[in-house]
Amino acid sequence: MGDADVLAATEIGLLQGGDRAAIVAALAMLNARGVLAAGAGRVRRTGSLPPECEPLERALYAALYGSVGPGELGRQKRVQRALRDGRRSLARRGLARTPGRRTLLPILLVVLPPALLVKLVAAGVVGVTEGLVAVVVLVGIAVWSLPLRTVAGTRALAAARERHGDLLERPDLEPAEVGLAVALFGTPAAQALMPRFTRDAGLLDGGRNSHQVDSRLDSSPWGANTSSFWN
Repeated sequence: MGDADVLAATEIGLLQGGDRAAIVAALAMLNARGVLAAGAGRVRRTGSLPPECEPLERALYAALYGSVGPGELGRQKRVQRALRDGRRSLARRGLARTPGRRTLLPILLVVLPPALLVKLVAAGVVGVTEGLVAVVVLVGIAVWSLPLRTVAGTRALAAARERHGDLLERPDLEPAEVGLAVALFGTPAAQALMPRFTRDAGLLDGGRNSHQVDSRLDSSPWGANTSSFWN
């Protein structure tokens, strides 16, 4: 599908595993470009940024002053701004939900209408059966709204995995392809492609070599999703 053709590596990371996945993909690309090195759980610049970098790569590079841990780097304002811009771009294209749709709407659907229905049932305005059906429907809509990505986003990811499924089997990947592989297949891909950098940058601290995708529709190599980076 067309959406899969235009998804950048960091956008795939956002859909696949949230902020952390996008940042790891961007760090992997920066290392593959030869402008980033790692040691003792920290990363540092080693060269000039090439023009073909993605916006999140640029934000990470610009936020690097001296040697910085990936978690601290991911909390920098310019990096957070780049992540927000990426999520908004995905939402505009119908691949992800906006923060309001993911948080405020489910809360309203779970709390307010059921409370009103209880009063209506008690007053005899609606029957118990109708009230229970309405509550189940509203809760179902709320749960459906919680995942970051939409059905279209999940389909785009599936198409991207099918299109790029052979990345880990190919030699001499370009930096953008390294980012795609890491975004699609998680930290196991980073370990396979750049084991020393993955270890030295502290990307596996705490044993977190995977975290769940932010979706109920399929599994991910990234494990428990959060919208924020790891500590």
